[in-house]
Amino acid sequence: TEIGEIPVEWEVKKLKEVTDVRDGTHDSPTYVNSGIPFITSKNLKESGISYNEIKYISEQDHYKIQQRSKVDDGDILFAMIGTIGNPVIVKKEFEFSIKNVALIKFKDSKINNVLMLNLLKSPIINKQFNNRSSGGVQKFVSLGMIRDLLVPIPPHEEQQKIAKILSSVDTQIDEYLNKKEKFETLKKALMQQLLTGKIRAKVD
Repeated sequence: TEIGEIPVEWEVKKLKEVTDVRDGTHDSPTYVNSGIPFITSKNLKESGISYNEIKYISEQDHYKIQQRSKVDDGDILFAMIGTIGNPVIVKKEFEFSIKNVALIKFKDSKINNVLMLNLLKSPIINKQFNNRSSGGVQKFVSLGMIRDLLVPIPPHEEQQKIAKILSSVDTQIDEYLNKKEKFETLKKALMQQLLTGKIRAKVD
């Protein structure tokens, strides 16, 4: 196929054929001191949505943006400017609006969103972006380019199983990272105590 060898039972589709791909507002609303969080590409990280250095907009502006690009649980956000990608699955704790971010929705779609998240992180997609940027460093991707991304689509039951396996691995990675962070904190505390003599190492 156009993206390489895949099982004969699988299909290759454009992203726009299997999901609803939109983007956030193109306007620049007036920022306020407190209100509705305004998510842009810089707020999408590998670990998820970062609310550090967040800006806020009024409820009126949020309502207008919602008419075009309402974000729901289970949607995927994909950064379009600056650092390209960093897709995240939305788990809403509160309302927010988006700009410079692609919004991939799965209503009436037969595609598993965890499978799609991992596809968007995969070399299959990176290769397509690299081919279209002619080897240069890409700082912007258009909505049309995202809509035309080619993705392999397994049968639905196989999608579910693939997503379950990858989610299980992600859970284990998170557990190991948490342990790593705890051990790093412990080591720093030990260094502070041992290297200043506040705790002495016993020598036989």
